[in-house]
Amino acid sequence: MLSHLYPSAAKPSSGTFVHEQCLALRRRGHDVRVVSPVGWAPPGLARWSAVREVPGAEARQGVPVLRPRMLSLPGARLGRRNCEAMLVAVAGPLRRVRERWPFDVIHAHMVVPDGWAAARAAARLGVPVVATAHRADVLDVPARGEGDRRRVGEAVGMVDQLCAVSRVVADAATALGEPRRPVRVVPNGADTATCRPWPREQMRHEFGLPVRGPIVTYVGQLVPRKGVDTLIDAVALLAARGAGAAPLVAAAGAGPQRAELERRAAALGLADRVRFVGPVDHDRVGRFMAAGDLFALPSLSEGLPTVVCEAMNCGLPVVATAVDGTPEIVRDGATGLLVPPSDPAALADALAAVLGDEERRAAMGAEALRVGRERYTWDANAAAMEGIYREVGGA
Repeated sequence: MLSHLYPSAAKPSSGTFVHEQCLALRRRGHDVRVVSPVGWAPPGLARWSAVREVPGAEARQGVPVLRPRMLSLPGARLGRRNCEAMLVAVAGPLRRVRERWPFDVIHAHMVVPDGWAAARAAARLGVPVVATAHRADVLDVPARGEGDRRRVGEAVGMVDQLCAVSRVVADAATALGEPRRPVRVVPNGADTATCRPWPREQMRHEFGLPVRGPIVTYVGQLVPRKGVDTLIDAVALLAARGAGAAPLVAAAGAGPQRAELERRAAALGLADRVRFVGPVDHDRVGRFMAAGDLFALPSLSEGLPTVVCEAMNCGLPVVATAVDGTPEIVRDGATGLLVPPSDPAALADALAAVLGDEERRAAMGAEALRVGRERYTWDANAAAMEGIYREVGGA
């Protein structure tokens, strides 16, 4: 695995989806190792100390991880040169790893810089490359300028097999370059050991939430793209209806928008209706979700939201915005409800419709669990990837 996103002591929640895929592949009997570059941290600056202390090699739950240093600048200031910087960082380590351990395939997560660098390095090693496009790499990066767009197009055409987490992401990638093979859609998944229908009352006690009353859970970054402000506005509309119509929103996650969102909730008189609990450890996310009656994801853009896969595997109905890859997994009216983005009124109506009908909510939750277990687990993801590895490797 080659990925600049991977959990570390400095960023424990970074790239957890890559780690989950590694663990699922190992459960299927494969030997998986990771090369994950870490940005070079300027000496003497306290705020970079955690990055400097990330070890050059370690094992996470049995997965060996090599972390070479890579030149990087905040805010993607290297632009298209980020691809070259990654190639410089990983070419030597990949060559040395192959000398000791003759791996069969490199799987790069993100088309750029990872896929581009992997294709260049693999050409020298004589091994095939699979790359997975997630969202930002084919939707956001090309919008930065022609140079970045060209790099993405190059990567799309260089890797042996391009995968995408959703059909929307696959179509975006295909529009940017000429894949060697048809793009394969392999959705993300959930860890069914930690994401399952936990006892709701017990989970509410565990996270200090009210045992009685409706609760909507949210898990994700607190950034504008996630649309949490729309969720707050929707709760305000429900509160205006009176008669206890407004649920408690319990939001897990961190991000630069938290203070602004807290002020927004207070200004709308919702200080007691919106609770920010901060980051939740990855292995407890399912337990936190299960404390709610439903899961909400009001995003403005998503590739294929792993949190929705996790919520479904917890047996929760999902109320989400119909953006990008989300409609591919949320079956409107069956496993949840879909609403337009940035529409507090539509979101409020959807929340009220699910929370106000216990029988419908239970049916949606049961169907979400069935579909989640069938299609959106990391074991299902690993089985699909195993077949793709064999195809590109000629096995």
